Amino acid sequence: MTSSHAPTPSKIALSISAILLVPTGVQAEPGEESQIESPEKCALIEDGVQRLACFDSLYKPAERQARASESAKEQAENDVERLAPDGEDLENVAGEAREGATDAGVMSALVDRYVAAEKAVFSFSGSFVGHRPTYILPATWVKDPNPVPSSPRLGTVGYDYDLEREEAKYQISFKVPLLTGLLDDRTTMWFGYTQTSFWQVYNKDDSAPFRETNYEPEIFLRYQTKLDLGPGRLDGVTIGFNHQSNGQSEPRSRSWNRIMGSAAYSYDRWLFMVQPWYRIPENNDDDNADIERYLGHANYYAVYKLTEDRTFSLKLMNNLRSEDNKTSVEFGYSFPMGDTVKGFFQYYNGYGESLIDYNHRIQRFGIGIMLNDWL
Repeated sequence: MTSSHAPTPSKIALSISAILLVPTGVQAEPGEESQIESPEKCALIEDGVQRLACFDSLYKPAERQARASESAKEQAENDVERLAPDGEDLENVAGEAREGATDAGVMSALVDRYVAAEKAVFSFSGSFVGHRPTYILPATWVKDPNPVPSSPRLGTVGYDYDLEREEAKYQISFKVPLLTGLLDDRTTMWFGYTQTSFWQVYNKDDSAPFRETNYEPEIFLRYQTKLDLGPGRLDGVTIGFNHQSNGQSEPRSRSWNRIMGSAAYSYDRWLFMVQPWYRIPENNDDDNADIERYLGHANYYAVYKLTEDRTFSLKLMNNLRSEDNKTSVEFGYSFPMGDTVKGFFQYYNGYGESLIDYNHRIQRFGIGIMLNDWL
């Protein structure tokens, strides 16, 4: 016989529903969903007042909270009835509920929100939107700077000043939509631009010169697949043309052209990306003919969303050779710092951080601020 002091299913359900009262990722009831516009549809409304009203109705906090509470409570009751009908294993049920509510589909939801925000921004003003991370590292330290850059065709050349181990590094990156809805509403053609600069700002004796700047314009097509695949989702694929150069004259000139693709896959709090490329062959004036010997044929990314404002990222390159194997790694961590910006730590160890040093191993530590994160 059940004790009069044992928790009843209704009390257990109420306890777990209190745990689950979180609006993130909760879906509306089937009858309600048909009445709610999607972020994509809101972003594409031409009239500004109607567009704002659409977003207002979509994200009204009170209504969303009410739907979240009702849905969470119902889910909790179902879970308790299924897993602990007699009030047993309450902690196990609560743990399962918390884990499911915290991790499942977090990154996919962030990707959807990011894409919807993109559409909203350029539908409002047609202006730039974020592309790759944008950050400023006013303080970096390099263990072994390269005072004499070299390439097979151009040979070795030094700088007109002594390199300091300490320098600033920053990256800006944005993209602009060229054609939207090219084949359907999931396909967009973009122009992207990324610039990474290395500034000897602490070298006061030589007027703080810019040591190296890499310019990377590209044109690419992106298709939002949103394809459930295994435990996660294939979010999107791209294909396009990429040019990267340092804008310098010989003997410091470096450049290459690539056909570049990418695929992004999200699972729980993870986002995985692979970015393969094919280098377009050049004539006998190739400034860096052996660059793939050091950088390989692809970038590999892993991004982990620890919390809303804390992100770990990892970038890998490998030349995939059994002999003379070369691996490069870039680790980043962004964290809250004030109300408007994030702090950012970066560690780089390997080749190709800059074109001028594509064939020289660099180890760099940097600290600064993140202006535009991955998601």
